Amino acid sequence: MRNILYLIPFAFFFFLSTALGEGNSLPQGYGISAKYPGDKGIEKDPEVIFFEGFEVASIEELKRRWEDISHPEIMSLSSDTPPGSFGKNSLLMTHIGGRGTGGHLYRRLLPGYDKLFVRFYVKFDPDCGPIHHFFHIGGYNPPTRWPQGGAGERPRGDERFTTGIEPYGDAWVWDYYTYWMEMRGSPPEGRTWGNSFIRDPKLKVEKGKWICVEVMMKMNDPVDEHNGEMALWINGKLVSHLGEGFPRGKWVYDKFIPGQGGECVRWSDEKGGPEYFKVPEGGAPFEGFRWRKDPNLKLNFLWVLLYITKAPEGKVSRVWFDNIVVAKSYIGPISQRK
Repeated sequence: MRNILYLIPFAFFFFLSTALGEGNSLPQGYGISAKYPGDKGIEKDPEVIFFEGFEVASIEELKRRWEDISHPEIMSLSSDTPPGSFGKNSLLMTHIGGRGTGGHLYRRLLPGYDKLFVRFYVKFDPDCGPIHHFFHIGGYNPPTRWPQGGAGERPRGDERFTTGIEPYGDAWVWDYYTYWMEMRGSPPEGRTWGNSFIRDPKLKVEKGKWICVEVMMKMNDPVDEHNGEMALWINGKLVSHLGEGFPRGKWVYDKFIPGQGGECVRWSDEKGGPEYFKVPEGGAPFEGFRWRKDPNLKLNFLWVLLYITKAPEGKVSRVWFDNIVVAKSYIGPISQRK
């Protein structure tokens, strides 16, 4: 069953993508990966910017490929790898409740890009505790050799933006956690925490299995355009695509809910409180992303993050990562070796 996805014709995937909403004609199934069974040699493709398969002898050697590694003591190399991968190693992060909040790998993607696809494989132990924040990509101006702060603060549009791909809390559903210059605030003070856009309770994280996750981000044309985009694939299936005019939905404070209309509410900075309004049945067109107002702000970092804050004392949470690919075009899942 785990490989049945790869047997579904590409044309069917394309049909599913167009059904997600106007403008959603993105590929599904295999992409660049089709040319490199097992991902062997994929780093040599002219579209690929960075590849990490964790084929190193030690965590110490891994430090040469990443500019900032936080808490390497929770990291180890594992022989558990995604089905079909040519590699022999993955990266295992092990969090123990009461002993910190996790760790990360971080590196810049220079010189910076206006559109990127980032694919990674992840596996959560069945007993893994709820994760507070997870895998991030985005941009800083100027680029820095370490991740920056800014939690709860709306970016200005000339210094940063970021999107996390998150297995949300106790519900364990996939969604985004996004900061950008026009993000929405929430009560009681209008603080701007990461916005979410999928809100699908059926999009459950499958623990105990390797999952292929891919995100696409496309920058807007500065200065005033809202034609920035963002998309998410799970196991080669497009589950979300947002851009100027699509999909339709409604805002409830900092949460965009696709496919719904009716009563809405937003935080008004001018009023210092909620502002209620209505949209048509089925929702209003999504306004698109204005990621930046400065053309020097580009996609330029990758942050492999495991951040756990509410684990009981001594609780062990294990998460594996592997086959991370950053490219200028769609990547897709690992294709099977012949």
